[in-house]
Amino acid sequence: MVPNGWSAKPLADIVKEKISYGIVQAGPHVPDGVPYIKSSDVRGTINPYTLQRTSQEIHLKYRRSSVHPGDIVFSLRGNIGESAIVPASLPEANLTQGTARISVSAEHSNQFHYYQLASEKILNRVNALSKGSTFKEISLEELRKVKVLCAPLPEQNKIAQILSSWDKAISTTEQLLANSQQQKKALMQQLLTGKKRLLDKNGVRFSGEWKTYKFSSLFNERVETGRDDLPLLSITADDGVVYQEDTGRKNTSNEDKSKYRRICVNDIGYNTMRMWQGRSSLSDKEGIVSPAYTIVTPTSKVCPAYAAYLFKFPALVHIFYRHSQGLVSDTWNLKFNHFKNISWQVPSIDEQQKIAAVLSTADKEVTALQQKLDALKQEKQALMQQLLTGKRRVKVEVAA
Repeated sequence: MVPNGWSAKPLADIVKEKISYGIVQAGPHVPDGVPYIKSSDVRGTINPYTLQRTSQEIHLKYRRSSVHPGDIVFSLRGNIGESAIVPASLPEANLTQGTARISVSAEHSNQFHYYQLASEKILNRVNALSKGSTFKEISLEELRKVKVLCAPLPEQNKIAQILSSWDKAISTTEQLLANSQQQKKALMQQLLTGKKRLLDKNGVRFSGEWKTYKFSSLFNERVETGRDDLPLLSITADDGVVYQEDTGRKNTSNEDKSKYRRICVNDIGYNTMRMWQGRSSLSDKEGIVSPAYTIVTPTSKVCPAYAAYLFKFPALVHIFYRHSQGLVSDTWNLKFNHFKNISWQVPSIDEQQKIAAVLSTADKEVTALQQKLDALKQEKQALMQQLLTGKRRVKVEVAA
C-alpha cells in the first residue's frame, strides 16, 4: 500500500542518467591512474584510498558511466544489493560490470533512495530477481524495474536526515569499539610480557621475577567420559562456553555421547585441531563437550582466568602453532602430550590474578560497546522499516 502523497516508481524513473555499469576489463593496476569501484569495494561506504586504478585510456573509453560525489553505487553481484554513496573525497571514478551507477534526479534525495535500496523489502526483491547458480547476479534490466517508494522531496530530505543521524551514532560507536579493542590488545601485550607491572593489594608495584614453567606443571588434562547425564556444551570463539541449546544452531552431535568429555568450572577447553588459531575458552559451567576438544585444569600455580587470556596471546598462539602436529593445516592438532612440553614465563599467582582482573575490566568495556552497537543497528533497522514505508510520517517545516 502506497502512503498518502507518496508514489511507487521503478528506479529507471528516478534517475537523471540511465542506470549503467562501466569497465569490462580494467587491465593492470596503474598507480597514478583513475580509481575504479568493484563489487567488493561497496559495503555501505567506499574507501577511496583502497581502490584499484585503471589507465586513462580505459577510463576514457568507459567515461560515460563514471561516477561522481553523490551518485549511488549498487553491487550487482557478489555482495548483491550492497550500496554506497560516492564520497566527496572521490571526485571521479569508474565502475566494473559488477556494480551499477544510480544518479538520482534533482526531484529526489540520493540519501533517501540509498536508504530505500538498503531496506529489507528492496534487498529481498533484488535477491529474488537475481539469477545464477554458482554466482548470482541481478541484471541492469531487472534492476531498472525495481520499484521504490517516493515521498515528496521535503519528506525525503527529513527522513534521510533522521537516518543519517543514526548512522553517525553507529559510526561513532564503531570507532569507540575499535579503540577499546585496540587498547585491550595493547594491555595484553604489556601485561602478559611483564613490560607493565601493576600494583598489588598494598599499593606496591609487583617486582618479583617471573618463573619459567613447563605446561605439565601448570595444567593437568581432564579425561572424564561417560557423563551423558550432564548438559551438552559448546565452546565458541567469541562467546565462551555456552549451552548447546542456546547457540541457535542445529545439534549435530552424536547420539552416543559416552566418549564426550566432562568440563568443569575453571577448566579450559581448547579445540585440539584449532589451538594453533587460539580456539579455546574458560568454562563457567559444568557439562560435556565433543571429544574434538582437549580439557585442561589449571594447577595451583596458575590462575584460570589468567591462563585463558594467555591462551589468546598471539605470541603463545604462535607457539601452539609450532607444536601442532600434522601434514597439512586441516589435520594439525595439539594433543596434551605435546601441549604439556611447552614452556612459558608466568608471574606470581597474586600478579596473575591482578592482570586477569584488569583484562576482564577491558573485556567488559568491549562487551558493553558491542551491545550498544548491536542495539543501535537494530533500532535503526526498525526505524527504517517505519519511515521508508510511510507507516510513520515525519513533520516537515513549511516554507514561509
